Amino acid sequence: MRQRAITPFYSCTLGLALCSLITFLASCGEGDLGDENTPLEGSSENLGETSPPYPSAPILESLPTANPAAKTGTMETSPGLRQKKFIAPLQDAYERMDPSKDGWASETFSAAAKDQLHKLEDLLASPRAIQDSQLHSLTITAVSSTKLRPDNLVKSFDDDRFSIGQADLDSGARTVGAKELASSLNALRARGGSTEPHMKIFRVFPGKDSTARCLVLVDILQVEEDSRTQINATWSCKWKLADGQAPLLTAIELTNYEEITQPGGPSPLFEDATRSLLGNEATYQTQFLHSSDHWRSRLPRELGLDPVANHGLAIGDINGDGLEDLYVCQQGGLPNRMLLQNPDGTLRDVTETSGTGWLDYCAAALLVDLDNDGDQDLIVSQDFRIMVMANNGKGSFSLAFGSSTKAQSFSLAAADYDNDGLVDFYVCGYNPSKSVLRGGAMGEPMPFHDANNGGPNMLWHNEGNLEFKDATVTTGMDVNNRRFSFAASWEDYDNDGDQDLYVANDYGRNCLYRNDGGTFAEIAAGMRLEDTSSGMSVSWSDFNLDGRMDVYTSNMFSSAGNRITYQKQFKPGLPGEIREQFQHLAIGNSLFEGVAGRPFNDVGVQAGVNMGRWAWGSKFVDFNNDGWDDILVANGFISADDTGDL
Repeated sequence: MRQRAITPFYSCTLGLALCSLITFLASCGEGDLGDENTPLEGSSENLGETSPPYPSAPILESLPTANPAAKTGTMETSPGLRQKKFIAPLQDAYERMDPSKDGWASETFSAAAKDQLHKLEDLLASPRAIQDSQLHSLTITAVSSTKLRPDNLVKSFDDDRFSIGQADLDSGARTVGAKELASSLNALRARGGSTEPHMKIFRVFPGKDSTARCLVLVDILQVEEDSRTQINATWSCKWKLADGQAPLLTAIELTNYEEITQPGGPSPLFEDATRSLLGNEATYQTQFLHSSDHWRSRLPRELGLDPVANHGLAIGDINGDGLEDLYVCQQGGLPNRMLLQNPDGTLRDVTETSGTGWLDYCAAALLVDLDNDGDQDLIVSQDFRIMVMANNGKGSFSLAFGSSTKAQSFSLAAADYDNDGLVDFYVCGYNPSKSVLRGGAMGEPMPFHDANNGGPNMLWHNEGNLEFKDATVTTGMDVNNRRFSFAASWEDYDNDGDQDLYVANDYGRNCLYRNDGGTFAEIAAGMRLEDTSSGMSVSWSDFNLDGRMDVYTSNMFSSAGNRITYQKQFKPGLPGEIREQFQHLAIGNSLFEGVAGRPFNDVGVQAGVNMGRWAWGSKFVDFNNDGWDDILVANGFISADDTGDL
């Protein structure tokens, strides 16, 4: 039962994000590939073997860069940014991105090995079966491998819509030869449909005698006439390095395997219903369908246009007809939209009659009954202002309260924290700068991993009659309160009858404010909940049904960060605990298990829910109504075609 409880519903991520945490890895000295004995989180491999330090010079001399750059004129991009061109004035920037020129042996090797894996991806995606002769440029003759698609899958979940199988890899037999490897690879290909593979190197280890080893995340989607199958696996790949040649695979070992199968046809479990619900509305055609780039060329910056587009929405029944309606915050210069649900499930735009079409930059909204009159009022975070709008019960709103803030607010969270019968709300502050570029704070967090110089968060106490008072200081909420906060969530985690608050911070440790009868103590450190990553969302659930609330935070998974921060040369003068913080920055999402009478346990890696890519929003929800909460993760960022990261 426990195993089933922590099985991720990780096939439901909303998009693939390609992120890079290389920026925080600057000013590092030269060194070797690292240490084979460095502990590895989340791997079933035995890393107990010892080996001498990896010789850095031979690697730098023998491994070619993926796309060598010309010294002048037009040049190819750095490894990972394929099919792009840069002009000569960007030569300096290119060389800073080129691992062969800055001493990073691990990244030089990774770039070369990645090119070999791209070739393997092409073979898997081809409609023709892989032949052993096609592997000669990728492997040594006596390449060894375990089965890459195990026979002994154990179903951790199975119903009429999909099943999840996981493998016991303790006794995997090993075969030798390119023919046997080709056969094992062919087992990963669709029989008569399409195969879409993706491989990413996320750890690099030294070896002996011009060898190296890396860990590879493998994601494969098979679409056939009668089924869809998603494969999530981890490979341990060993390589032989030779002067002036691409590395050759000497061994592949399967260290983790999960297979999600949907029988009955190639259609996905979820269907995009946006067009069917909104397609008849002019708002959908003229505004929603256009990208940030479209509006960036048409709207002045002074209106608050933000290419990163940190914009939220709210759901609630605004007119009392029993149907949930939708409020959408848009780019500055575009009106926010109120969309009323029709009985048939479609939506119609009622912005003008609702009085909620703010043109200012807005990042978040809440629909919640603030005056106990039975209808949903509206809170909008409007750049450096907070607006509270009263609902007349029929879906028409009027401004009831407004106040300036000391920070650009990114999200809102509401609860009756003092149990007086009135709902209060909390505002997450981020950018303290009023720069129209919306990036004024991005170079200001100091220090990067533990900043406390962002815009302050605010707790607004409901005084009744839609009047609110800033209670941040009087309640103790001003402690650790300037950490570039992205999100917050209320929950009575300690079961004492009042609402506590967890805050996810982008450039500093997260905060847990324990509620002691209406005043708060910040106790995240003592509860092991600081999670010093780039926090972007919070969601509570009792995921293992033990009666204790657990919490999930979305951060960023970076394969480059996982490779680099474990190398000996990475900031060697820093104390161990600071190095660990940098390593944690790249590890991805965290799942903290609540334990009675003790601090929380981070079980994200062992539960398999840490790799959410560049994760923004996250939410616990029981998708399949089996009584166990699953996790939905929304991810994405503006990025190149392939940054070589995740």
